[in-house]
Amino acid sequence: MVTSNFTQVIDPEFSFYASMGFDVGALIGNLILAYFAQNGHANEGNDRKEYKLWILKTIEETWNLFYKKFTTLWDEHNDGPGEAYLPEIYNNTEIHLLAKHKYMEDLFHDSLGFAAEKMTRRIVGVAHVEDFESIAEPEKRANCELQALTFAKLLLKERRRFKSIGEVVSAIQQPKS
Repeated sequence: MVTSNFTQVIDPEFSFYASMGFDVGALIGNLILAYFAQNGHANEGNDRKEYKLWILKTIEETWNLFYKKFTTLWDEHNDGPGEAYLPEIYNNTEIHLLAKHKYMEDLFHDSLGFAAEKMTRRIVGVAHVEDFESIAEPEKRANCELQALTFAKLLLKERRRFKSIGEVVSAIQQPKS
């Protein structure tokens, strides 16, 4: 918060330079939390199934749009200063495609890891999410949180096995025991 006479930093731990996967992972993590909270808000008149499907679609579209936009910009601006790769990589189509694929694969897995960390922090940390906090029945809330934490654990430990966001969305929908 800044005025002409005063500057106040709030939550300075969030003002850092991090992996690119942090922001997109945080968004995906929050969407996954919203998905798992829906059963706690469901009732006879509204089973929340359509909303849950919308959340899953949004998760998939978020990553896919980010991927498309990022790689398009990469290709459009591959001759600018400050590139991470030598010009020889850009001049060789096969190597360029391999480098881009590897970078995006690593970025995808980083994003999934940050999503899992965000989910865990928002459940067991101090800064909870209203999605769960507004579930009136403690048992329902606990069950929803457990499902989300179970998925976060899977996502964190096994994120590298996922090859696409579609696989992640399918895993979200699998019943947990």
